[in-house]
Amino acid sequence: MSSHVRSIEDAAAGIIHTLKHISKVNTICVTANDGTLSNRIIGVYSRGEQLVPYGAAMPVLPNSLPNQQTTEFHIIPSIMDDSRIAASGCMPFARDCAMVSVSLYKADTAALIGSICLLDHNPIELTEAVRESLQSLASLLGYMIELENASLTDSLTGLYNRRYLTHLCNNGSDKQYSVLFIDIDDFKEVNDRYGHDTGDFLLQEVASRLRASVRRSDVLIRYGGDEFLICFQHLADNNDLMIIADKIKLSLKQPYLIDDQLVYIYASVGMSSKQGGGSTLRELITDADHSMYHMKNSDKTE
Repeated sequence: MSSHVRSIEDAAAGIIHTLKHISKVNTICVTANDGTLSNRIIGVYSRGEQLVPYGAAMPVLPNSLPNQQTTEFHIIPSIMDDSRIAASGCMPFARDCAMVSVSLYKADTAALIGSICLLDHNPIELTEAVRESLQSLASLLGYMIELENASLTDSLTGLYNRRYLTHLCNNGSDKQYSVLFIDIDDFKEVNDRYGHDTGDFLLQEVASRLRASVRRSDVLIRYGGDEFLICFQHLADNNDLMIIADKIKLSLKQPYLIDDQLVYIYASVGMSSKQGGGSTLRELITDADHSMYHMKNSDKTE
């Protein structure tokens, strides 16, 4: 397990350890939503019946005041009667219960990043001291998640980085991946001709076009200086991968307007998939890398 997931789970365990001594509810759980965990339970403690299982996806409760606050208390007397939970299509609970959730939202986007949930068979009443403790612990959880997310993303493009790719390789062996390896041709010439600031802006624009070309569930990674990786799950067949690769090449070759001048680039794209095979994600990346260099060399000889 990567240090990313481990450190967040350690923080969750510490939060639960504190809360179980100041609250007598049946179940305490901590969730995290960093784009990869999908608001899943990363820590849970039950005194009696286990009302929710570890790893289950919890409903995302909307922030009623998204422009004014980054944390919100949700007090739910009965989860079975709450329309927000029913509308989410997610019901991980073993039975009906009361729930108090302290949800954390990103200040700039109002997107949920995590929560602390208390669950019990009976209505939950909070003292002011417990409420303040929950607020403080929720802020700590949010800080930990934000810190870990920052360590997994590329500071220039906002895409995932190689550290996250290591996590994916170590924890995604049960998933059926397809991979595209993308290299910007002659990117050094762009830096030499226009300067590194222009080169950086160009990479940001490339990242933006890649995002627009794939699904939200697909994983975009800046693999190196001008190299990008896309990991897809459960594409129907290799023909779909070829269609996406052609779409990306067409998108990237459109001109870029930078400082009132048009800049043109081209990309070499290599493909590899797990369709019908037993290759690991690392092997698929290597195969896609080799495929990309084969395409690059083929284009130069034509």
